[in-house]
Amino acid sequence: MPGPVALRRRQYYGFPGNHFWPIIQKLFAKDDRPLSYPEKIRLLKENRIALWDVIASCRRVGASDSAIHCVTPNRIPQLLKKHQGIRTIFVNGKTAERLFRLHFGEKVNLPVICLPSTSPAHASMSLREKLRRWEIIKVASLTKSTHQGIIVL
Repeated sequence: MPGPVALRRRQYYGFPGNHFWPIIQKLFAKDDRPLSYPEKIRLLKENRIALWDVIASCRRVGASDSAIHCVTPNRIPQLLKKHQGIRTIFVNGKTAERLFRLHFGEKVNLPVICLPSTSPAHASMSLREKLRRWEIIKVASLTKSTHQGIIVL
């Protein structure tokens, strides 16, 4: 679930300290120049990567995942039924994985791979190590046919 800064900006991973966009740019962009938000979204689309939240809504004071409560999950099974080309699900961190498995565990029959959280709160892992582990999404995007894709939750 986006934190207060991302919600204000109306951008996924809109908090400047989050490593999501730097990782995506390193993996998929052709250059290192700063990208606008629409360019970042285009980069995902060009690589057949969907971006969605496990949670449709919740209550949370601040940005901490531990403060999330009163969760309403997104309709992930319906999304996957509508977009049957999605072949792999990557979750961004342990909280996303826990919530995904809680709400959709037996309802989704696709590989679910948990990646290290890109949140600055996950400071025990360096950006370099996160990038190394996130390289699996580049491999997945390259090995899928033009009609298949992946989703990051």
